[in-house]
Amino acid sequence: METISIKLKNKNALNILKSLEKAKIISLVKKNEANFKNPSSFKGAISKDRAIQLSNEINESRNEWEERTI
Repeated sequence: METISIKLKNKNALNILKSLEKAKIISLVKKNEANFKNPSSFKGAISKDRAIQLSNEINESRNEWEERTI
């Protein structure tokens, strides 16, 4: 099965799509659900060394934030 995005240009278009869904021809998916990516799909997107480096930078930034004086 394939997921696609559709831009509706007519008021009746959504009603037609809902009719197709009711006939079990298509399935309508909310936009935020369609754009959701499984976190495991990002595995290997950055190297392990870079991930450690980013983690260290984040921890350093947090420490600086906690140590700041106003």
